[in-house]
Amino acid sequence: MTRFFMIVAVMILSVSAFAQKPFAGNITFESTSPDCSDPNFVSQLAEETQEFIVMGNNWRINMNMGIDVIIISNGNSKTLTTIFDIPGYGKYYNKATLEKLQEATANIKRDFEYTDETKNITGYNCKKVIVKITNLETDEEDTEILWVTTELGLGDDINFASYPGLKGYPLCTESKKEYNGEEFTVISTATKITPNKKVKATDFLLPSDAKDFEDAPEDLKKMLGGGGEE
Repeated sequence: MTRFFMIVAVMILSVSAFAQKPFAGNITFESTSPDCSDPNFVSQLAEETQEFIVMGNNWRINMNMGIDVIIISNGNSKTLTTIFDIPGYGKYYNKATLEKLQEATANIKRDFEYTDETKNITGYNCKKVIVKITNLETDEEDTEILWVTTELGLGDDINFASYPGLKGYPLCTESKKEYNGEEFTVISTATKITPNKKVKATDFLLPSDAKDFEDAPEDLKKMLGGGGEE
């Protein structure tokens, strides 16, 4: 009988360990604006579909903005790295450390109000979080709405750059954007969540062939708006 209980205990622990395994995979977000009828703005939002690769405390997104751009947020090392892959030049990166990010946002204060309101997004239960954003220099205030889940098993440090201190991962954000002098609500919602066993920790490291943007040729710095000698 003792042996039987030991076997059951081991099975329970094994199931528990499997259930707590952090999610690794792809999350696709699509944006809409419920209060905007401007066809240009609506069309622009329709083209803003974004696919994030996530695991643990890290996320990565690959974009094409005329050139290939990769953004890697590494919550373990607390770095936010932007990598430009430019034909004829190669890869150059700009890395922002936690200290640099905190310095850049020193006048911004975020307060999180966790509510009991819930919503299911692509099969995951989410709770509504109201984010009050205060500009400490001007006392201007703004508000964002997040729908946050803790069911993916992602680390809280995944938010260190965008929502430092937030508990859980936002599968939907509601914020204001200005377009042609008018302000509209923009809702970005996860529409597809796909586990991917091929995602690994090395996907969130700086590529070995990328060079520091400070060492880029002057004409490249001018092209990307990074200064350069006149």
